[in-house]
Amino acid sequence: MKKQDQVQMRKQNKYIVLDAIRQMAPISRIQLSKYTKMSPTTITRIVQELEAEGFIQEGVSEETAIGRRPTLIHMREDALYTIGIEIDCFTIRIGILDFLGKLIAFQEVKCSIRHQYEEALHLLKQSIDNIMTEYQIVQDKLLGIGIGIPGVINNEEGIVVSSEQLKWENCHIKEDLNCIFGCEVIVDNELKMQINAEIGDIYTPLYSNCILVGIGTGIGASILLNGEVYRGIQNKAGEISHITINPFGEICHCGKRGCLSMYVSEVALLKRTPKNLNIQSIEEVLHCVDHGEQWAIDIQQDVATFLAIAINNLVCLYEPEAVIVSGEIIEHNVTFQKLLSEKCRQYIWKELQPFDLQFSNQLKEGVVKGAALQAQKQLLSV
Repeated sequence: MKKQDQVQMRKQNKYIVLDAIRQMAPISRIQLSKYTKMSPTTITRIVQELEAEGFIQEGVSEETAIGRRPTLIHMREDALYTIGIEIDCFTIRIGILDFLGKLIAFQEVKCSIRHQYEEALHLLKQSIDNIMTEYQIVQDKLLGIGIGIPGVINNEEGIVVSSEQLKWENCHIKEDLNCIFGCEVIVDNELKMQINAEIGDIYTPLYSNCILVGIGTGIGASILLNGEVYRGIQNKAGEISHITINPFGEICHCGKRGCLSMYVSEVALLKRTPKNLNIQSIEEVLHCVDHGEQWAIDIQQDVATFLAIAINNLVCLYEPEAVIVSGEIIEHNVTFQKLLSEKCRQYIWKELQPFDLQFSNQLKEGVVKGAALQAQKQLLSV
């Protein structure tokens, strides 16, 4: 075997052991050997390396009834940190994830960065510096940064190809932030990041095949197939905002009629509100629904109908284990959740029922946590 192949195999084995410890800690070396099918000698060498690098620590468990007390391996939550970021039109959300996958810090920065890429870079630098200083994260402990952005993203090169919401095009955000922070930066569409947080622990996920549908300033989806995000040829898979659900409907800015985003996105909903009421936010629309105002109830009914039709199309194409729906109009809105569930029973093909419709509980942290998880997993496996 070539020396390069041997080095690569040792690296892979090391990652496999670290992954196993993450899933099952506290765990003994003997248990690791049985689980990974590596020899006790190999396990001992790798454990010693991981401990020297500060990833793990060994400690003695409580006294057992028989024989010697086993020495168990634990993860060190302070071994490394990743930062997760969500960039939206009027908010930058940022958080710090420890080595155990726990979000230990979360902050929001209000802003207006449409057409303002350079301003966004300035705010990102300021926000990252501030949160690292506040939580005393030194540069050597920062593994990398994950960023979720709405739009079409070249995830391999870290380029925002186009973002309808932000009005950005061809922005080399990975390269620009690498120059500022000197660490690895991972960039992807925000829902492709968020799905990491929605499926449970990224290392022991609840699902291998599921779809996340997100409603915000736009609408999109992230499709998980066999444990991997399905991207298509140019990472555009899941851009469901332009699927046609009404061929005789309104003309979208893309030039087609009846695109889903014309009926479901927050921007489209606000356009349907009575002008004399000067409704400025989805919270106000939901407040009017709660107070029985018919115009608001009609909007909610339409959203549920069109969303159920879109979900049916996705379910028929991919037959996932679950569909998870997220967005301000959905989360903690029990009335709408019940309505959407009813509409799904009405529109989803009977051969695929019952199916698991879920609603996100990540609130504002989903993209941030998912981006930080993706950075951790991707950078550790390199």
